[in-house]
Amino acid sequence: MAKFEPSFVNIRRMLSKYRILVNTDDGEEDYDTTWYPNGFSGNQISIGNDGTGSNDAGLRFLRVPIPNNVKITKAVLRVKSAVNSTKRPTLIIKGIKQPSALSYDSTNRPSTKPKTTNTVAWNITQDWVINTWYESPDVKAIIQEIIDQTEFTNKAIGIVIEDNASPVNQYENIWDFNSGATNTAQLVLTLEPDI
Repeated sequence: MAKFEPSFVNIRRMLSKYRILVNTDDGEEDYDTTWYPNGFSGNQISIGNDGTGSNDAGLRFLRVPIPNNVKITKAVLRVKSAVNSTKRPTLIIKGIKQPSALSYDSTNRPSTKPKTTNTVAWNITQDWVINTWYESPDVKAIIQEIIDQTEFTNKAIGIVIEDNASPVNQYENIWDFNSGATNTAQLVLTLEPDI
């Protein structure tokens, strides 16, 4: 694994942004049973409770070259709203506890994967406007737990945004990769050397 070498140039904090790069790296899982690789409808991923049950988003960020002697000082997810919404879902963010998260498919759904001990609640408290970016609370503890695995390979980090007992019909829709690469979810990390 790469080692971070402090210098006058890189001793400062670094900001790194990662996007979903391929279609198999995001999608929607409904009711812990069914995987939709392009979102349920219209290249949109629903997160929350759609009136029938829970909808969760699976996200996978490829090629995350984090050296093993840095600390995460901030980490956020950014998602782009696919509709205007006045809904108020209650969500929870978890990491996939694997050294290199695998792509999602019908037999490798987010609900089947081991999760991080660290989780972060994300309760939506404002209206969402179509094609506007929204930022999660800080998930640095989740990312740090993933990269602290001795087997962490820098190849992929998996994140799940799950329904967390949202009221019925309270959900948000975000854009899936197939809606356009510039619409996809982002993972934004702030790093600094751990010296």
